[in-house]
Amino acid sequence: MAHPILDHLSGFPLKVSEALNALNKAWSDEGEEASRASQMNLILMFGAKVTPADAQARFDEAVLFAQRYPCRVIVLAARPVAEAHAPLEAKVNVVCFFDPNRRGKRCCEALMLAHGKPTNELESLVSTWLEGDLPVNLWAHGVSDEEMEPWLIWTKRCRRIVADRTITGNDFFSLPFPKPSAIRDLSVARCLPVRQAIGQFLAAHKPEILVKGLKTVTMNHAPSMRGEAMGLLNWMRDCLVECSKVAQLPLQAEFKLAEEAPAGDNLDAEWVFEDGSRFSWEHADQGTWAGLRFTRGEATQSLAQRVAFMGPAQALSEAIFF
Repeated sequence: MAHPILDHLSGFPLKVSEALNALNKAWSDEGEEASRASQMNLILMFGAKVTPADAQARFDEAVLFAQRYPCRVIVLAARPVAEAHAPLEAKVNVVCFFDPNRRGKRCCEALMLAHGKPTNELESLVSTWLEGDLPVNLWAHGVSDEEMEPWLIWTKRCRRIVADRTITGNDFFSLPFPKPSAIRDLSVARCLPVRQAIGQFLAAHKPEILVKGLKTVTMNHAPSMRGEAMGLLNWMRDCLVECSKVAQLPLQAEFKLAEEAPAGDNLDAEWVFEDGSRFSWEHADQGTWAGLRFTRGEATQSLAQRVAFMGPAQALSEAIFF
């Protein structure tokens, strides 16, 4: 029974038992000029509701990541519950590109598997496809809580488990993973340049100025930015907690998340103080412009910034390595 994602992704269909041999043959066909040096395994796991176009975009991002950090990519495409007992379907692909640093060709190897209900045999098969003695990182895209649960014990071998809170929701990150410290949120990783830009502005102010009399910290967001908003709100809370320790002042602010971003913005933050002081930050929708404004008494500081969210491959790197 053909799987739409594997049908859409390029590669050579074959029997599951022949996958590794076919991969070796693909490398042999590329010749000696193709460089092969893996640093890790990257498992790209798709839920049953992921569309072929979405899967193609994520696969392309995984390949871009592999161009910088050579790895074996293993694609796992889940089937709907109604196809739980469908036979396994496999594909192999070697994606090559020119590496200007080596002045030659470098390749990314990909093994793809469409599967039904997870079983011990399936987990064992995936384990045999891993490149031995190299770290294993799992990227779960569009995977529901129910689809992830059978794999939880297996994830003990994973160095990182990456998902996007904006897509999966909060419950995914509350699943009983054996290694909770290994979980990373792609929506948080994307915000690294934003955190750095806001942090640089706030670092110019004494900690007591940021904490004293602070009543509320509100993060408003567009519907498509809930993960980024939660990540930034948690980051602000952590920073303010540290400021309160340094200033030896209590932090009594209320932290709020709301889907009420002003028109034209995808994210908007506002701090309100007891004396009427305000700090605000806004990020333009689909753009790279951000504005900061801090008003205390009659003095107002304002700053416009050029800051964009990280691209997909860069965000994946941030999530996996940090």
